[in-house]
Amino acid sequence: MCGLAGYVGQGNGVSEETLIRMRDRLQHRGPDDSGTYSITGPIDMGIAHRRLSILDTRRVGQQPMKSPSGRTHIVYNGEFYGFKTERERLHAAGVEFRTKTDTEVILALYEQYGIHCLERIDGMFAFAIWDHAERTLILARDRLGIKPLFYAQTADGQLLFASEIKALLASGKVDDNIDIQAHHDYLGLNYVPGERTMLRGIKRLPPGHYLTWTDGRIRLTRYWSQTFHPDAQLKPKLSFNDAADHLRARFQTAVQKRLISDVPLGMFLSGGIDSSAVLMAMANVQSQPVKAFTIRFAENSYDESEFAQHAARHFGAEHHIETVSADLDTFLDPLTESMDEPYADSSMIPLWYLCRLARRHVTVALGGDGGDEVFAGYRTHYAWQLAKVWRALPRRLRENWAPRLVSTLPVSHKKVSLDLKVRAFIKAASHTPIDAHYGFKEFMSEDARTHLLSEKHTLEPTVRLFRSAVEHLDDPTRLHGILAADFSVYLPDDILVKVDRMSMLHGLEARVPFLDHDLVEWSAQLPEHYKLRALRTKAVLKRALHGRVPHRILYRKKAGFNVPMAEWLSGPIKPLMLDLLSPHSIRHLGLWSPDVIERMIKAHLNKDADHSRSLWALICFMLFNQKYRHGRSA
Repeated sequence: MCGLAGYVGQGNGVSEETLIRMRDRLQHRGPDDSGTYSITGPIDMGIAHRRLSILDTRRVGQQPMKSPSGRTHIVYNGEFYGFKTERERLHAAGVEFRTKTDTEVILALYEQYGIHCLERIDGMFAFAIWDHAERTLILARDRLGIKPLFYAQTADGQLLFASEIKALLASGKVDDNIDIQAHHDYLGLNYVPGERTMLRGIKRLPPGHYLTWTDGRIRLTRYWSQTFHPDAQLKPKLSFNDAADHLRARFQTAVQKRLISDVPLGMFLSGGIDSSAVLMAMANVQSQPVKAFTIRFAENSYDESEFAQHAARHFGAEHHIETVSADLDTFLDPLTESMDEPYADSSMIPLWYLCRLARRHVTVALGGDGGDEVFAGYRTHYAWQLAKVWRALPRRLRENWAPRLVSTLPVSHKKVSLDLKVRAFIKAASHTPIDAHYGFKEFMSEDARTHLLSEKHTLEPTVRLFRSAVEHLDDPTRLHGILAADFSVYLPDDILVKVDRMSMLHGLEARVPFLDHDLVEWSAQLPEHYKLRALRTKAVLKRALHGRVPHRILYRKKAGFNVPMAEWLSGPIKPLMLDLLSPHSIRHLGLWSPDVIERMIKAHLNKDADHSRSLWALICFMLFNQKYRHGRSA
C-alpha cells in the first residue's frame, strides 16, 4: 500500500515545499520510498507518492512513474491482482517493461485503452494519472471503495487530492470549516457517510468512480456499480448445494489471487466464519503454516479468542494473540492521528491492536471483511426478516404494549445486550423496510441530534442515503434492497474506512478476498433464500464450508468486534470523557448544548440509559477538533 497526493490548476500551483509537506503527512502509508513530479506553465500540476514496497521492492519501482512513451505519469495506491496476465498479453503485443510492478502495467493499459482500462483492473486501488497529450488529470477509485481518495477545490481554482484528509490540510489551501450536514449524519451513524466529509471544503471520491480535470473543468463519472439480481438465472442454474460448491471454488480463487507478495504475509483471525474461511483457503495452498493474528479481551462477554484458537489448531496455523485493554496512553494518540475526520466505530480500537500485532511479523494481512455484506450475515439482516412479522401484528401491540414492556428492561452495559437489541428493534421495525434497516443502525435519533445543537439548522435526514441506495430497484422492500444499502453506505464508509486507516497507520497492507469483484458480482445473482433462510444468515456460505471449517465455529452465535465501551466510559475512559465534554469545553466549541450532554453523561453513569455510542462519538469529534482544527469553535 501507499499514499498519494497532488494538485492541478491553471496557474497558482502549490510550491514544491508544500507538495512535499502534503506527501510526507502520508509517511505512515509508505515508509519505504517517496518521490514527486511537477510541471509549470499554462497548467501547473504536481503529483507525489509515499511507497510501501510489496511487489518488486527495488528502487526501479519508485513513483511517480513515467510511461516509456513519456505521455503519462502515475501515482498509485493498491494491488492489481491480475497484472501478470495483462503484462504477458501486453508484452506479446510489443510493450516493453522495466519493472515487475503492477503500477507499470496500469500505465500501459491506460495508454492502450484510455479510461476504459478501469474495466481490466482487478483489485483494490486509488490512482492519479497525468496525461500530457490530453492535458488531463484522472483520479480513480476501485469498484468497492477499498482504498480511499479525497479531493478539494480551492478558492483560487486548484484541484487538490490525496489518500487522506490530513495531506490536503497540510496544503493550507482548503476550507476546514465544519460541514453541519456531515456532522448531523455522523452523530446518527458514528461515521461520516457519502461524498461529504466533516470538513466543508473536502469531498470523498465515491467507490466505482473516476474524476477528470481538463482545462479547469471537472467531471465525475461512475464506471461500476453493484447490482443485485436475485431473480436472475445463473448459467447454469444452480441448486443450493451446487451453488455452495461453486462458491467454495470461487472463494479459493479470490484468496489465492491475494497471496501474491514479495514480503511476509499473514491473516487476521477472529474465530468467526469469515476469517476462518480465509484461514482454510490459505492453508489449502501454503506449504508453511499460516501466520494468524488474534486479539482477546479481559472482559468475558467480549472475549472470543477461544474460537480463534480452535480454528488455528484445526488448520495448523502459527497463532499470535494479544490482549486489548482500555490503555489510553497506548492507543489514544495514534487513533487521534488516524482520525482525519471523526470516526466512532469502537471496533477500530481492537483493530488497531490487531494491526500492530500483525505488523511485527508480516507486511500483508488478509481479513474476512465483506462476508456479512455479500451473504447477509448481520443481525440487521434477520431483523429485516423479523420486521415483516412484526408489521403484521396489531398496531396497539406494536405502539403501546411492546414499548411499555421494553421500558421495564434493566439497562445493561454488556456486549450487544438484550435490552439494547430489543429497544433498537422496537424503535425501527414498524417503518418501511429500508427505513427500518437504517433505524437498526442509528445510534442517535434525528430528534436527539436536532436537540443537541446549540443553534437551529435546516438539515436533511440521514436515512436519505439509505433510500437513495435502493431508489433504482423495482422492489426495494426485499433483502437485495437491504444489501444494496449496505454496499452503498455501511461497507465503504464504515467498514473499509476502519480497515484502511488502522492497517495503514501501521504500514500494513490489508486485503479482503470476500470483496473480490468477480465473487461479489456472481454472489449477487444468487437467490435471496440461499443467503438468508428463515433466521439463518449466510446459509450458502455455511454450506460451502460445512465439513471443512469446525462445526462449533460455523454454527456459533454471531459476534461483533466492538469493545466494552459502555463499561470503559464508566471506568478508565471516564476522566477523558468528563474533560473533553465538560460544560466549559462544549461552550467553547459553540456547536452543542452543554445541558443536553450533561444529562446524557449522568444517565449513562447511573445506568438509566446506554449512551456509550453517542458519547464516544462526541469524544471522537472533540479529539478530531483538537488535532486537526486546533480546538477552534465550529
